[in-house]
Amino acid sequence: MNVAAVVVALGAGAGAGLLYGRHQLRIADERIEELSAERAKLAVQVLEVEERERARVAQALHDDALQSLLAAHQDLIEAAPGRAQVTRAHEIMGVAIDRVRDAVTALHPVILEQRGLQGALDAACTQAEHQAGLDSQLRVADDAIGTTDGLVFSVARELIGNAARHSGATSLEVTVEPAPGAVLLTVTDDGRGIEPGRRDEAVAEGHIGLASIARRLEASGGDLELSTPSGGGTRAVARIPST
Repeated sequence: MNVAAVVVALGAGAGAGLLYGRHQLRIADERIEELSAERAKLAVQVLEVEERERARVAQALHDDALQSLLAAHQDLIEAAPGRAQVTRAHEIMGVAIDRVRDAVTALHPVILEQRGLQGALDAACTQAEHQAGLDSQLRVADDAIGTTDGLVFSVARELIGNAARHSGATSLEVTVEPAPGAVLLTVTDDGRGIEPGRRDEAVAEGHIGLASIARRLEASGGDLELSTPSGGGTRAVARIPST
């Protein structure tokens, strides 16, 4: 075979190799798109299951616990009106009723439809204030409201509840703001902070809340970062893709 024929053969082989490589890259790109779509679908399904369960719990609280409290509340006054102990019990029962109502409101997914993201997050913060005796501040940027509201609310509710239950904080700050291709949710408290690796330890102990929302965010293409600011406490930053 002469030199020209060798060059032609090499050129043909290189061309075929290039075409094959492009074909493989196209297949890989298509597979990545399929996996991305499946991941987004999984995130939606997880969110829907969670919201159905929260709705079930909220309905049970409303139909059972709240109605029982309301009945007992009325019976206390009718049984012995004017007595100091009964009056005190009546006041305590009234506070309990208000807190159960707050919990039902914050739990039920319909609050997002009725009040929008700002109102729904405000209800979650109010519940945390009652639960932990802390002060909260909420700021939601207008241009951060949109198609991600469901996931933002679900993640925020878990982070706010976690701070109220476990941090020992006296103050809580929640912000929702836009970022390139995403919405950033930041929940900061002045509690005891979170040690490195604590998220994995919590899962081992049966506390799956943080791990659950981290997995949900990862499934949607987002992420969750936990840190301890220089002044102490915990800062949780969730990035929720908006495109």
